[in-house]
Amino acid sequence: MEYKRNLNYIMPSIVLLSMSIFGFLILIVILYIEIENFTINKNIYGSSVIFLVLSSITVPGFILNYRYEILNKNRKITFKQNHLEIETDAEIENILYQEVLEVEKHIVSWKGRNPWSDYYYVKLNLKNGKKIYYNCLTETINSENNLLKSKRIKKFTIDNLYPWY
Repeated sequence: MEYKRNLNYIMPSIVLLSMSIFGFLILIVILYIEIENFTINKNIYGSSVIFLVLSSITVPGFILNYRYEILNKNRKITFKQNHLEIETDAEIENILYQEVLEVEKHIVSWKGRNPWSDYYYVKLNLKNGKKIYYNCLTETINSENNLLKSKRIKKFTIDNLYPWY
């Protein structure tokens, strides 16, 4: 796993969550300074709205990043001329492109900018019924073009609210 690439995916979530925490604390300090009879419960409730809204936007990015990193720990996919090679700590598996029936790319349907809009996963449906998944954090070598240029393989792009597998 390339942690630099992983950091590019999770950085928007980190920045947004940090901004919400910072904004929450600044608002508490401002309210404390301006209001003489500072009631902690009322002001924390009022200022926590910003924190909760921004947190609800960032939490899915954290969850996806954590899940995708766990699923792809020490996994590498190499796209070769006639097959793809999936390498893990335990084994190396070769899959011929002629065994692939369908390629489904699951992306985020909400096209507006959000911290997890770049997350996606790909599902390969094989002739023997097996399904192979890899996602945006999987280390890939070479391009998927050799796999995708085959006219025999059906290719789909599927919009999901949350690209989870």
